[in-house]
Amino acid sequence: MHELPEVTLHSHDLDEAREIATRVLHPHKLSVIGDGAFGVALHIVSLGALSIGWLSYDTAMRIESTHPGYYQVNIPAAGPMMARCGSQEVVAGPGLGTVYTPDRPAEFTVPAPLLAMRIGQRELNHELALLLDRRPRKPVELGLGLDVSSGRGARWLALVQSLSADLADPKALIRQPMVAAPFAHSVLAGLLLASRHEYSDELAAPVAAVGQPTVRAAQAYMEANADKPLTVTDIAKATGVGVRGLQQGFHRAIDMSPMRYLRDVRLREAHRELRKADPTATTVGDVAAKWGFGHQGRFAAEYRRRYGCPPAETLRTTS
Repeated sequence: MHELPEVTLHSHDLDEAREIATRVLHPHKLSVIGDGAFGVALHIVSLGALSIGWLSYDTAMRIESTHPGYYQVNIPAAGPMMARCGSQEVVAGPGLGTVYTPDRPAEFTVPAPLLAMRIGQRELNHELALLLDRRPRKPVELGLGLDVSSGRGARWLALVQSLSADLADPKALIRQPMVAAPFAHSVLAGLLLASRHEYSDELAAPVAAVGQPTVRAAQAYMEANADKPLTVTDIAKATGVGVRGLQQGFHRAIDMSPMRYLRDVRLREAHRELRKADPTATTVGDVAAKWGFGHQGRFAAEYRRRYGCPPAETLRTTS
């Protein structure tokens, strides 16, 4: 199991909380505005360009912060959360998150636990360039309010919540590089597609699909590298095409996405390994994690649909 950088804090010391949160998130000022005594719980895990975790206080707080070089995304578990960034103001809650632009002063109240994400500005704009198939004219400026109540926003939030709920578990599969790297990539790309910004219309416009030779080349690349933490960006780069064109080409040629194809390849490889493994020395969880399946229950369900039996049964009847 590969350990990822993380910070856990439980404190009733305001200065300690400010110092540590400044170090792992952003420079900020904390002010108690509630009636209760101060207390904070913080757990943040770094996945490279993305740091993600939970932040909660024992009483209502006001936070004034800057975000040099990073976007900050907060999804409150309850509301209302008053938020301001530059000239924009919103009242956030479970269906409306907030996105703070780099290098711009922000202020918000915290009445409830927050799902918090820090995203590198350089990395997010690199992701945008890959989606656009060109260098953006200027860094993307996301709106302060992020609708996560329906549509793409809700699907993006479901993705984030699917693995962030397990962050406190030291054996969580998100700690595996095979899971962490594609997860972080999906969060960045999904945020760009779910948010409103000056490039939204261009991202929504149709693109030309790549041809079948490129699809076959991408398939061959995935077959040869299925044991690595691939993202769709890696696959597109390896075949010399854009991400959206590759996705369109896969849907046209084989009616599935590149990542769905990769998942099928990995499921096949997991099946092959389970058939050969020693059940006294190997577990289903070991094999699932090795092949990038971030949730053992979903892996077992997919496996049963494909092979007609649970993975544990295959492991027990190895030949």
